[in-house]
Amino acid sequence: MNALVPVVVTFLVYYFSKRYKILLDYPDSRKNHHLPTPQIGGIILFISLLFLFRLNENILFSLGILLSFFFGIIDDAKNLSYKSKFLLESIIALIFVLNSNLTLFGYSGIFVKIFTFFWFLAIVNGFNMIDGLNGLSTGVLLIYSLFLKRYDLSFIYLPIYLFNLFGKFFMGESGTLLSSFLLITILSNSNGELVYLTLFFGYPAYEVVSSFIRRIISGKSPFLPDRKHLHHVFSERFGNVKFLIFAYIISSVFVLLSHKFYGVFIYIFICLFLFAFQRKFERSNSNLNL
Repeated sequence: MNALVPVVVTFLVYYFSKRYKILLDYPDSRKNHHLPTPQIGGIILFISLLFLFRLNENILFSLGILLSFFFGIIDDAKNLSYKSKFLLESIIALIFVLNSNLTLFGYSGIFVKIFTFFWFLAIVNGFNMIDGLNGLSTGVLLIYSLFLKRYDLSFIYLPIYLFNLFGKFFMGESGTLLSSFLLITILSNSNGELVYLTLFFGYPAYEVVSSFIRRIISGKSPFLPDRKHLHHVFSERFGNVKFLIFAYIISSVFVLLSHKFYGVFIYIFICLFLFAFQRKFERSNSNLNL
């Protein structure tokens, strides 16, 4: 019976969003879609969580869930600047830090908490960055929920993934922000080592670090969006389907590496390899478009 709740919620929210034009994302030069598309993944996730989760057991966790959703909705509706996003996400990051006790290479303390604050912001933005291709972020989120053995979440993400894969709606900022806070919190409760968490969320972690470095090398602001992310470059080169399969595989590989003591070295090697090919294909695609 619980498995049917997300399906019903997905269909109902999708119907009303189309009927009353709720939270539509309109096409522009940075986007792949050509028609106004609802950004309702976060709404579906939030409503499903209310049905299937008890959010009153931990006050900070519940507050983080609520604020992640509402701040995301504000961003979806108003298209906030990166400075406004940073401010709102910082509130969520502070709640996460207060609600966790993470370590870095076994060490804890005030400096680790400060590092955790910025680490959380980075991973959250990494989740947001991979939400640029139908079926990408939603498929990765589904994979994470399966590896975490949180099948209650998998039942929620499955219909969201299928609708998103076929371009019916997007996750939106509310979906990525809520999902990142939820999954990071769940994983940190079982393993509070930041190195392990970084490897587990290796794909969004790679995306945010590589984007930061790439923009600095190009002499651009590291905070301004572009269309040169891994999914932009590789999908243009190999096609969407092949890249989605690759992204699902690499996400799974990073999760498996997080359980190995030598995983961090292999992860760094793979990331350097990916970055080199990404830059090569980026230049090659630019030459082809001239």
